[in-house]
Amino acid sequence: MVSLRPHRIARGVALRAEMARHRGDAVHCPVCGRSFDAFKEAPDVYDGLCWRCGAHARHRAQWLFFQSRPELLGDIGSLLHLAPEWAMRRRLSELGHLRYVTADLDQPGVDLRLDLTAADLPDASFDGVICSHVLEHIPDDRSAMRELRRITAPGGWCLVMVPIDLNRTDTYEDPSITTPDARHRAFWRPDHVRLYAPDIGQRLEAAGFAVERVQPYPAFGEEQCRRCAIAPFEELWLCRSDAEGAAAGDR
Repeated sequence: MVSLRPHRIARGVALRAEMARHRGDAVHCPVCGRSFDAFKEAPDVYDGLCWRCGAHARHRAQWLFFQSRPELLGDIGSLLHLAPEWAMRRRLSELGHLRYVTADLDQPGVDLRLDLTAADLPDASFDGVICSHVLEHIPDDRSAMRELRRITAPGGWCLVMVPIDLNRTDTYEDPSITTPDARHRAFWRPDHVRLYAPDIGQRLEAAGFAVERVQPYPAFGEEQCRRCAIAPFEELWLCRSDAEGAAAGDR
């Protein structure tokens, strides 16, 4: 058996060299707490990746949000993370006070193999759920939203993020668009089946959630969004499982 250790060592050395080369304070990653002269450019990643943890803008927005609302993670006993990315998964798994469970339909190395349109989970299974950049891949997103509502415990929350076009009024979907190239042109990525507009909030409400729309610039401040390279369209949708604690309006 060939050991992978030399390859890992080489990657680690290369990463440390790049981090040293990009030392600075122009941009900041709240996920790992490191600052650099710029984030790493990558294909199809408009916002750049953190040199240390690989966080995208959506992950940086999520962590800023959790920092601004410490009770969300601090007051729950269980958290389901759908389609977990490494940067957020690493941070969340360090929270020793809660039961942290990862799930995906295809991704290897998760705790649960889960179809979100028919989740094999009991009602009210988790106090918190993170569903980031998942729904745009699911043809029947309304069923998935109802399942998110079903598995979220009373008084709990579900944090939803999707790619969103703020210039649209209505979410754009067309089932006749099926080829990867056509989907890329219509929905921004070849594996997306729709392009959301802010009316996603209405879909989540129809699933039974009380929904709070969190817009990054008002929520985190323009300067912090600039340093963390978070664009206005990195919106978060905090969905409560009942009326208690529901939003007082858009932020």
